[in-house]
Amino acid sequence: MSPLWAPGLVWLICSITSPPLRGHAMESSGAAKKACGHRKTCMGIVYDIDEAVCCENRLHPGAGLSCCGKEPFNLTLATCCKERHGGTLTATVSVGLSEKVSACCGLQAYNPLNEICCQSTVAAKPVPMAQCCGTRAFDEEEQLCCGKIHDKMILTRTSKRHKCCGHDQYDTMTHCCCGVTDVLQIQLIQSKCCEEYSAQILQPKFCGKVTFDVERQLCCGPIHDKNILNRTSSRHRCCSGHDQYDTATECCFMINGVLTVQGINSTFCQNDPGGRPKSPAPRPYCTEPDTSLCGSLCYNPEERHCCERNQTMSHWCCNSGPCDATPTVYNPRTHVCCDGCLSEWKPWLDQCCGQSAYGLAQRRVLCCNNTLYKDREDGEECSEISFPFNPAKGTTCCSQFHGSPGQHCCGTETYRPHSEICCNGHRHPKVENGHCCGIHTYNIKDPQMKCCARTLYNLSSLGKHWLEAQCCGSILQTPQNQNVCCSSEDEELLYSKKKGLRCCGHLYYDTSLWSCCAGKLRPAHQPGQDQAKMNIESRFQSVNNLNKTYLCEEMKIGTVESASLRSIVFTGVLKIHGVNATVKALPSPYILNTTDRCNSPLLIPGKAYFFDGFKVFTDFNHDTSLLSVHYIISRCYHL
Repeated sequence: MSPLWAPGLVWLICSITSPPLRGHAMESSGAAKKACGHRKTCMGIVYDIDEAVCCENRLHPGAGLSCCGKEPFNLTLATCCKERHGGTLTATVSVGLSEKVSACCGLQAYNPLNEICCQSTVAAKPVPMAQCCGTRAFDEEEQLCCGKIHDKMILTRTSKRHKCCGHDQYDTMTHCCCGVTDVLQIQLIQSKCCEEYSAQILQPKFCGKVTFDVERQLCCGPIHDKNILNRTSSRHRCCSGHDQYDTATECCFMINGVLTVQGINSTFCQNDPGGRPKSPAPRPYCTEPDTSLCGSLCYNPEERHCCERNQTMSHWCCNSGPCDATPTVYNPRTHVCCDGCLSEWKPWLDQCCGQSAYGLAQRRVLCCNNTLYKDREDGEECSEISFPFNPAKGTTCCSQFHGSPGQHCCGTETYRPHSEICCNGHRHPKVENGHCCGIHTYNIKDPQMKCCARTLYNLSSLGKHWLEAQCCGSILQTPQNQNVCCSSEDEELLYSKKKGLRCCGHLYYDTSLWSCCAGKLRPAHQPGQDQAKMNIESRFQSVNNLNKTYLCEEMKIGTVESASLRSIVFTGVLKIHGVNATVKALPSPYILNTTDRCNSPLLIPGKAYFFDGFKVFTDFNHDTSLLSVHYIISRCYHL
């Protein structure tokens, strides 16, 4: 091993505990547990969910498939739209737009970033904040939508003051819209029609025969004896014809046939109107916003339970759970609370296992995945799917017991790691340069075999175009596809190529609506923007798509500390040379100068990325930095 490995190896080992480079997991520490749930049955046929899907009892082979009614589809390439009419559910697959970024307009998929659904019709947005006018979209800042519900018309707005009058518009400062013989007409504001219209709209409110301001005054008293009072606050209400009261601190109570204002804590306010004492629970009188009564005290139910309000140093609250829907106060000296369930306290109980209390010193019990198993043998352990087994007697693989102890599991079966390789629960003979891609194995040095997010492709079938094939998530993209791959920190999505649209991360945006800078969208044509610089591509490039010559030359990997308009600061940087299988630590911090920050993808401080002298890359195929570097050296190193 090269001595240059030594300083870099420490960084790589530490990176195992850091956040993964990406979420498309080819291998992971939980691979064995995941493999246990990957096999299902469809009409008696066992299949792997990564390789097929069962839609209404019919098996459809293919990687990454989901069901849309009876039909299979790939949700990274298409959208399933459903509509229910009575008891009938109709489902349709729309190809060319991923369900991860789409919405449905009836049974038609559309991109809500650039389009809008208006009365079951997809319309192109004229502006980012477009509204619907019938089946068309319009800009409410520059246009008006006029007419009756089923007879809408879009007009260019003359000014901000203009409003609709039928299919016309008028200036509200000089004209009005009023009905003449049931037909809306625009009239001068001095006309009789406008005066009558204004009088009708501004009709005053009466208290008896006198007008009053409903915002600042109260109209109090019986019908034939009304009085106008100046309203003290918006909380105040009438109590008799001459008094008002604050509903937050007072009540209006009838004593001997006369309405009087009383303090809300008084006996009168806590009694029924007839003067009879209420039941033991007093009438709620909490005055703070969003508070409720808990015994005789107030509390905020959004922040704590009534039970928590009553807990003390000697009595705690056991919150609601499967045993009791109501939180309960309990004495920790006599009981133990586990997941909302109370158990009688014993000196050896020091742990919770789901709803049950148990102790580490107890014999013949085992806690697996929050389930307590009793009457077990000493020495039993939890399997990879949290099922008890005795490793001295055999090996349990995905709940299937094998008599030979000390074996390694691969899915439901055992395997021999010296002569076999386990790929997501499937065994294969170990061969030179063999690596896993999903459930399959392949020669990592074979240039015509390509792994795209756990999906393996043989490029020999592409003829002379195999060199140009690239991964977009789990999909293989070729020049003949005429598609566009947009990629962000979390997603790689394929779109049907359209004029005037570009990538901003994993989103495909209309450059007439939006601008993009460093993976972030904002409305286009904002003051101070240089539109020419904003209509750019901003997306991640994948290490997996680099040709072997580029991949195997010098490359760096480091953790982003910060990014500015002109540079990116990395720490913990390693220089990797795949052909020589060398890894060398570089001084920190390492500064990468960038000519155009907007053209770079969105980088997250604290995450590791690959980079050269100009571009930043990510790895969508591996979970950790160590696996990524291992992939590069395994692919490039010449023995």
